[in-house]
Amino acid sequence: MTRPLVLAAHGTVDPAGRAVTVEVAARSAERLGVRAEVAYVDVCGPELLDVLGRYADDPGRGEAPVVVPFFLAAGYHVRHDVPTAVRSALPAALVTPWLGDAPEVLDALAGRVAEVAAAPDGVVLAAAGSSDADARGEVEGVAAALTVRLGVPVSAAFLSGPGTRPIEAVAALRDRGAADIVLAAHLLAPGVFLRRLASTAADLSVAATGAIGAHDAIVSLVARRHREAI
Repeated sequence: MTRPLVLAAHGTVDPAGRAVTVEVAARSAERLGVRAEVAYVDVCGPELLDVLGRYADDPGRGEAPVVVPFFLAAGYHVRHDVPTAVRSALPAALVTPWLGDAPEVLDALAGRVAEVAAAPDGVVLAAAGSSDADARGEVEGVAAALTVRLGVPVSAAFLSGPGTRPIEAVAALRDRGAADIVLAAHLLAPGVFLRRLASTAADLSVAATGAIGAHDAIVSLVARRHREAI
């Protein structure tokens, strides 16, 4: 297994957010015994197109890499930006599925909830948001799976774009009698959306989790995606 790992993330101006992506790439690559690089499709560099182009321009870099989209749902970036960059720069690269509703994602979310509340009676799964209805549907599916996993009601909410807002989801849970509610971040890394979630939680006097990207389960999932692509 010699193909390098390229972890393709959204991108952020927040150094802490970029640090999570770098950490996950390094830890995953260590488990795999391969070289790793990070690339982004928006906001910051290095851009995925440029990272893949270096492999095309320099055969000495070795085999074409495995590109793992570091996204929780398949919005525009996953369905368009990542495959377009691969087709344009390095068609020999392998592209894996995004993180989605893999069991490791549920493990990470449940783990983060347990860090802030021993026995919540309601959870709001708060995602960044998307104009893509299918991507929002994926978040709804993860919320349903987390309901089964945690044994308490889990509602999906979105911090931007169409859909229910966290404040509305918390109000609905309270109307159903929930008292110990957690806002669970369906987010991979620190940034504007995690700060927005923390502010909302403070306003509502509920607990909020951290991002899940650096959770060991997510590192395991990235490594698994690479192995399965090979």
